[in-house]
Amino acid sequence: MKKILSSILLFILGIVVAICALIVACAMDPGIAKSVSDVAKSLNLHIEIKKAEDEELVAEAAEKAKEIVEATESELEGAEAGELIASADSAALVSSVTYTETKEKDYSAYLGDWSTSGIDKDIVSENGNENEPLVNEDIYEVDENGNPVTYYDNIDEMTGYSLPTRDVVKLEDQTAVQDALINVGMGYTGSGYDFDKTYYPYYHMLNDKCKNLYRQIYANALNQWNEFLPAVVATSSEWNNALLSVVYDHPELFWLDTKLYTEYEYGGKVVKVKIYFYEDALGDIESARDAFDARVQTIVTMVDAIEKTEEKEQFIHDYLAAKLTYRANDLDQSAYSAIVGDETVCAGYSKAFQYLMQRAGIPTYFCVGWGGGLVSGGMHGWNIVNLGKKYVNVDVTWDDQEPLIYEFYNKPDSDFHRHKRMFNSQYLPACK
Repeated sequence: MKKILSSILLFILGIVVAICALIVACAMDPGIAKSVSDVAKSLNLHIEIKKAEDEELVAEAAEKAKEIVEATESELEGAEAGELIASADSAALVSSVTYTETKEKDYSAYLGDWSTSGIDKDIVSENGNENEPLVNEDIYEVDENGNPVTYYDNIDEMTGYSLPTRDVVKLEDQTAVQDALINVGMGYTGSGYDFDKTYYPYYHMLNDKCKNLYRQIYANALNQWNEFLPAVVATSSEWNNALLSVVYDHPELFWLDTKLYTEYEYGGKVVKVKIYFYEDALGDIESARDAFDARVQTIVTMVDAIEKTEEKEQFIHDYLAAKLTYRANDLDQSAYSAIVGDETVCAGYSKAFQYLMQRAGIPTYFCVGWGGGLVSGGMHGWNIVNLGKKYVNVDVTWDDQEPLIYEFYNKPDSDFHRHKRMFNSQYLPACK
């Protein structure tokens, strides 16, 4: 009995140290308090049950904890967070299991990994196409010798979108949770941000919880703050959809790496989030932002001289097709690769088109899905454009042929061959 109680009290002491550090942090940034409270609520029950099954021990331990906290709070005013963190670090031994999600999968495997968690239930229920199979399978023609050949060889190879990979660390004990809570701040909550549905549809697909996550991710990415505590308690799937929504809505955050985040879990809840930036490929991010903004402004100035919306759209479509060469590189998932650079893949084409169109005042969305045949195709990105009374599909990547074609320009869904929306993109407006 004494040994068990002693173990419980040692554990409580560690929690108290964490509480002390967090109280100091909360004084510096009041926004942290809500996050810590939410995380603590989701973790405490599991930890307490695991540490003491005997009700008497739990009650006794709780009473001791109350005494320790009351005594500690009176001395907290003069304490420094750094000292408290150092104390906790000396006791924390993190036990964890890490696995990484791979990117190379087939169509069905990608669908199987995705969940609607965090997307508004009404939006999910209104969409009747989420489970429809890929209908545009590999199409063949017969050559002069009567042998079947793939008709779309040249474009099926132009499917280079990469979903963000996830490194997931599952925490196995409470000391690891303590370490995360003590050593990581919330960064920026994004509480003051709002996003116009006309230009940022993915934000408005989310439920209220995931909108909070979206705002926090956006604010931390914008300010290049890469590690933070969650603003609200959420699961891995909810974080995934919030993250995808930020990436799809904001091509101007071109420094976000495709290895987008690391999540630390305990009891199924995310404790800590980490996002990554293209620091090695870009060098100085601020200088890259200046170069990007300057090039965008040059292009937008040319577009603004054009009167009609349809002509603005065609100019941007033709400009990118003439400028770009389809070729993979370290920045090819970003708009930067197509705006500042001259080589990219479908992600770069479509994110650059999205941003330039929106800067020209034409609502345009990044759409993700499967491009090409079931076997010969792959993950692909294109655009949906709002032309006032109608929505249309545009695939600048596949139109970039010699000579330039318009086979995938301003098309309805019914005539947009070999494209199948997936993930959050299936909830974008239909193109009729």
